[in-house]
Order: sequence, then structure tokens, then C-alpha cells
Amino acid sequence: MYKRLAWLAALTVTGCAPLEAAELVVDTHGDRGDRVPSIAVTGLNAAEPIDLRLEMRDARGQVWRSSARLRADLDGVADTATSAAEQGSYRGIDAAGLLWSMQPESGTGTPSPLPLRHSPDGLLYEAVPMRLSVLRDGELIASRVLERRLSAPGVVAQVVQVAGVSARLYLPADVAGAGATRPAVVTLGGAEGGIEAASAYAAWLASNGYVALAVGYYRMDGRPKDLINVPIEPVLDAVTWLQQQPGVDPERIGVMGGSWGGIVAMAAAAHDARLRSVVSWVGSPAPFRGIRRDVAPADYRGVDLPPLTWKGTPLGYLPYREAVDWSAPTAADAALLEQAMLPIERINGPVLLVAGGDDQLGDSGRMAAVAERWLRARRAVPMDDEVAYYSDAGHLITQMLQPTTFRHQTGPHLQVGGTAEGYARADRDSSQRVLAFLARTLMRPLNAVPPPHRRAPRPPLPPGW
Repeated sequence: MYKRLAWLAALTVTGCAPLEAAELVVDTHGDRGDRVPSIAVTGLNAAEPIDLRLEMRDARGQVWRSSARLRADLDGVADTATSAAEQGSYRGIDAAGLLWSMQPESGTGTPSPLPLRHSPDGLLYEAVPMRLSVLRDGELIASRVLERRLSAPGVVAQVVQVAGVSARLYLPADVAGAGATRPAVVTLGGAEGGIEAASAYAAWLASNGYVALAVGYYRMDGRPKDLINVPIEPVLDAVTWLQQQPGVDPERIGVMGGSWGGIVAMAAAAHDARLRSVVSWVGSPAPFRGIRRDVAPADYRGVDLPPLTWKGTPLGYLPYREAVDWSAPTAADAALLEQAMLPIERINGPVLLVAGGDDQLGDSGRMAAVAERWLRARRAVPMDDEVAYYSDAGHLITQMLQPTTFRHQTGPHLQVGGTAEGYARADRDSSQRVLAFLARTLMRPLNAVPPPHRRAPRPPLPPGW
């Protein structure tokens, strides 16, 4: 009541601000696609409503839009970080609301509509333009183009040969002539195969200061066609190659992968102590069954064959079960889980698992709990492992902030789970969690004392772990 009276008093004193007094103030944080832009309108009347609109075109040319009606504070400022949306495509205070709540102009949308187009070199990525508009009483008073970038300006990329197979090397903008060595990360894509998803990870990491090497482990020239008996040695070949590069610190190399790439990342690090940091986006510490691309439904339900090998010997894998909770297995299922688990306790550095609590494809939320308990119980030397858990996110958590309103709609045969709001929170937080984790585990000198990492007390391990 008192606040409302203060607003009315302010309106009485200040009267109506002229149209030209309003100003759109935006900080895009260098156009980084993994950061939420700061958006504010200043010079308004106290408690005055203002409408913001954001628009983009997806890869198919379809228009996506979002909107929010904000009300200025007593200082005449409407800010997406502090002002609640009263109307529009989202409600409440959400600095990223205009980004994730965009909807297609008509019809249905795609799960990841941000049009990441390659630059002419086929390796880097073009900026994605979005139009931001401000309306006052229905009249357009300001607008500007926001650019969203996966590749920061100055990042350099090139195709290299690693053990006779093509890989893609991404270098930070200031790496040339710097003289000092940098940490490096090997990046891996998911069950889609090839090298494109790995390249997106690598371009993003290079934009944040890392040397990154994108590697394909299947479904590309020189690699198996199916995810069956796929060697993990290509990841280790990549480590050897990176250690021979003059700009790379050979003692600070990590690995990062998404979905199946997260599984391969953990498998490789468990068998090679040179890898000092591991990031698994929605991966499992126990591999699922292999995938044969020409056997429907082209996922782990189709065949019962081992997916990965080490020195020619198949690694263990989980059997297919329709409704099993591997984080709380029966005695019989616990034995199956035991033989399928990767020896992640041997990983020579911390592990970060990004997990979705509603992951209906890879069950990453429960599998992250399995991994955490396994590491706590079996590590010979405790490491500062982490789980970034997002209860309402599904399998498609990404480092790029973009519309999430159709993220869960991947068709009738492939359920990934998650809500639009849950994915938005996961996308926004996980990218920064990953960067902070890599900075802590790779950027600091190996002999430095790590900063304290406080966690809430955890319950005791159940019997058998």
C-alpha cells in the first residue's frame, strides 16, 4: 500500500516524461551467446508500463517472437533483471525471459531453433541477429539488433590430422604469439555422430580462452559407422597430439562431451591419467547398449551389443530395461550395474556431471547420482567432483541460450523430457558452471591450492556402495 502511494506521489511530482526522454540501455556482454544480455529502459515515469519485444528468424526462415510488459520503478527504470513481466510470453522477474519464451509466429517450432550457421570457412559460426524493440503506449520508441555469438571474434579454427583422421582445432583470439602455454580440452558430440556437435563445444571453449580439439569417434570418415565396438583410443590420440603442440600445457588437458560424448569422455579419462578434468553433459557413468543406425528405432533399444572398446576389449554396458531406477537398483540390477560401470574412480582429476532430473532419454539425473555415490565410495584420492542437477530439465541441455518452448518436442519416438522453464534455467546456469569448473581444474597451476568448495552435507551411502 505504501509503495503504491509512493508511486502515485512520484507521478504527481514528475508528471509525464517526454517520449524522447526514454532510452534503451543494453549490455550484450560481447554478444556472447552463453550470457544473458542486460536490457533496461530508462527515463520513464515512475510506475509507467513499457512493452519489450524480441524477434528472430530460425534456420527455416520462420519468425519467432517474445514480449514482456514491464513497469518502471520509482527512478523511471524498467529492467528485465529486476522488473516483473505483467503480461507477455513469460511472467515474473526473469532476465532471460525474452530469450527462452520466444514462440514461432505460426505452427510448431523446432527444439533448438537458434540458427547456428557456419562461417565461410565451414568451421566457425555466424552471429545470430535478434531485433529488440521498445513500445510506449503502442508506439515504437527504440529498437536495436542484438547479436548472439557462439564463436567470439578472433577465434581461429583449422582442420588438422590426428592419427590419420580429420579433427578440428579451435584457438582463442589471443593465443597467437602469446608465448605462454594454455590448457586444452578435447570435445566430443553425442549419438548423432560426426564432428559437428563437438565443433560447437570447441568453438565455445575457444571463445572462453581454451585450446579446444573437436574429435569424432564414429559416423565420419575413418571411424565406425555404428556405435558398436567403437574404440575410445581416438580421444587418447587427441591427447597425444595436443601434448605435442607448442601452445598447449601438456599437464593441463581435459575432455568434455555431450550425451554419448559424455560417456566416451568418462571412459577415456578412466583409462588415461593424462586427462585432468572431465565434463559430461547428460552422460552416464555406465554405457547403454550400442546403436546400429539402420535398425529401428536407432537407439539403445535396437540391438544388444557393446558400444565401446578399450584395446580391442569391449567395455561393459547396461541391459535395456523399460522401467528401472539404476540409482536405487534391486539386488539383481545392482549386479548388472556393477559390471557395466566405467572405472571412473580412476579418473585423474575432478568430474563434473551436468544432469537433467526429467531426462527421459538418458536418465542423466539418476545416473549422475550413481556416479556421485560411486566416486565418493571408491576414489583412492578424493577429488572435488561436482553434479550440476536441474530438476525440470530433460536431455537437451545446451550452452547456448535460445528459445526453449519446443525443446521437449522431438517427435513421438524420441522422448527427451523437460519443461521450457526448466531448460531455460539449466541452459543459463550450466554453461557458467562448466566454465567455472574448467577454470578451477585447468586454468590454475597444478600445484596451486584450490579454493574451498563448500557443499551441503550428504546422506550416508546405502549398503553395497
